[in-house]
This record gives sequence, structure tokens and C-alpha cells, in this order.
Amino acid sequence: MTDRIKKLIILLVIAIIIVAPIFFFIQPTMEKNANLTLQIEDLEATKTQLNNWASNAGTYREEMKAMEKDTEEIFSRYPSELLQEAVVLFLHETEKEVPIVFRQTNFGEDVAAQITSEAEEEAIKEVEEATGMESDEEILEDTTTTTPLGEGLASTSTTNRIGFRATYEGFKEFLDYILKYEERIVIYELDASYSEETQNVTGSFSIIHYAISGPDREAVYVTPPDMMLGTGNIFMEAAGSSANTAEAEPSDFFVLLNQPSSVNEAKVVGRTNDVAETTYLTSDENNEQEITIIFEGEDGTYTADYSIGDESYEGDEIEFNKTGAIYLEIISSPRQNADDDVAATFNIINRTDQDVYFSRLGDDPEDPRIDILGVTGPVLER
Repeated sequence: MTDRIKKLIILLVIAIIIVAPIFFFIQPTMEKNANLTLQIEDLEATKTQLNNWASNAGTYREEMKAMEKDTEEIFSRYPSELLQEAVVLFLHETEKEVPIVFRQTNFGEDVAAQITSEAEEEAIKEVEEATGMESDEEILEDTTTTTPLGEGLASTSTTNRIGFRATYEGFKEFLDYILKYEERIVIYELDASYSEETQNVTGSFSIIHYAISGPDREAVYVTPPDMMLGTGNIFMEAAGSSANTAEAEPSDFFVLLNQPSSVNEAKVVGRTNDVAETTYLTSDENNEQEITIIFEGEDGTYTADYSIGDESYEGDEIEFNKTGAIYLEIISSPRQNADDDVAATFNIINRTDQDVYFSRLGDDPEDPRIDILGVTGPVLER
């Protein structure tokens, strides 16, 4: 090996000794130091942010309490589920709180309408004409929808179509009542018309009930209110008759004596099951009036005519066919207070070839509203 080669080898070894630490120690250390510097900067920023949060912890706690309170207030307006009986009781309570009458509503598909008799179809048409509601499946089928909200929560809404009748003031009270109702309820598709003759607002509307369900939400429990029970046919009772048992024949005609604050007139006389109320004669006088009811006819074909005070039934005598005795039901109610003077004295006249039976229901035991002044012909009390 020549001296020159020896020198080159020595220089190469020296270069390796000098460069190797740079590549294998100094440069990685510098890069690690740079990374640590960046981490320190990030941690300093995080520390600053955490210090700011810690200094504002009291404010955050107050804001969280306010948010929890707002959340509770929001959830308080939404039940955890929508029970059908809860909707029924809502309608019941609304009629008690507001001077309005709900004439027709719907729950689910109108299966019964698919198997109705001709007489029932005629009755449905009369209700449609009286309420302005169409009894088709599109109207009568209620709509329930559910939407996921996240975190185990889901919103549910149910839509029902309802027919109503009220005075103008009662109609305004009802809208205000819904606006201020404790639970979330929305009215839409409202149809209403005002009659100058009756001074009533009639129509129909769709109403949406809302609920929010979730794992931590309390279940809904419905407590039935104290109500008059015992009728065999709720539809007859709605039209003025509650006697439909094996022991008593259904009534043919009825008389209602209501409290002055009732949404219905103080005195109503009419044909049972007349859903269109075409045979009704009414009076809203808070006093005692004379009611005269006259039955005439023979051989199963009869007529009825009646009057309240000086007002008589405006149409022709009401014709009806009947086999056997004729039944009249007089439905009263307890007096509301000392200013409740609704009462009636009755003259029942029977000029038919059958017996006429009348019954009294629900009268005030202390101060009766019903006074049978006189009867003519075979008129018996049952």
C-alpha cells in the first residue's frame, strides 16, 4: 500500500468520525427538541385554555343550571307517550273548561264506516251536513309519526280531526286555551263559519299532540275522572237518551234541563237519535218555563208537537212510526248555585192509541227542576 492510499484512508476515517455523530445523534436530537418545543407550545396553549375555563367555572355552572332548567321546562310540555285515552280526556276536560262542544272526532281508520247499515249511513250524512266534516277515510284516519332525536330520544306526534260548535266568544276562548295549554298542542287546517241566525261558530280543525320518548322519561298514567256512567248506548246519550237497558225501552223523545253555565241550551226538547238536531226546540232562559208535549195518531203512525213557553216547534208536526208504547225521557241536573233558576213545568198530552211513559233522571234532590203540572190521556211514569 502506497503512502498516498494510506493518507486517503486516514482522511476517510476522520471524515466518518466527524459526520457520523451529526447523522446519528445530533440531527435526531435537534428534531426531537423541535418536536418537544412544539408540544410545549401546544401544552402551554392548552394550559392557558384550561386556566381560563377554571377561572370561569362558576359562570359555567350557573349556565349549566340554567340550561338544565330550560331543558326541564321544554320536556315538561311533552309527555313521554301519546295514549289514546289521554286524548279523549283532553277533549273531555276542554269542554269542561271552555264553552265549546266537540261534535265529532276520530281515532284510527274508519273501519266501522265500511260495515254500516243504510240507516247509519243516513245518520253519518246528517252529521257531515251539520258539522261540515267529511266522513271519509282520509279525514277519519289519525296520523302518528315518530322521529329519532338522538341520545335515545324520539319525538312522536298524533293528528286528529275534530268537529266543533261554540259561540264566538267561546271560540276565541278555545283558541286562547290551546295557545296557553301546558302541553305542546298545535291547531292547523282550521275551517270555521259563523251563523248570524244562531250566533254560533261551527266547523272543524286538525290538532297535533306531541310527545318525546326516551329511557329516562316517566311513563304516562291516565286517571279517569268522575263521570256519569251506566248508559247502554253512549251515542243515544249524546242525542239525549241514557235509558237503553234490558229493563227499559229506549226513549223516543227527550227533554234536557241544563245548568245556566252549560255549553248547551238550558232547555232542549227533541227526538232521540236526531244527530242533525232538526227536531230540536231550545230555550236558554234561566227561569221556570212551561213545556207542553202532545202525542197524536194511531195504528203505529204518530206525530209529536211541543212548545217551551211561547215558542213552539217551527216545522210541521214530527211524524214517527212506533210499535207499542211511546217513551219520553226527562233528563235534569243538580242546581249549580243560588242563581241557577232553570226549571220546567210539564204538560204531557196523549191522544194516541198507545200508552205514553215518561221517566225522570238526574234531577236535583233538594230543589227539583222537574214539575209534572198535568197529564192528559194514558200517561204513566216509569
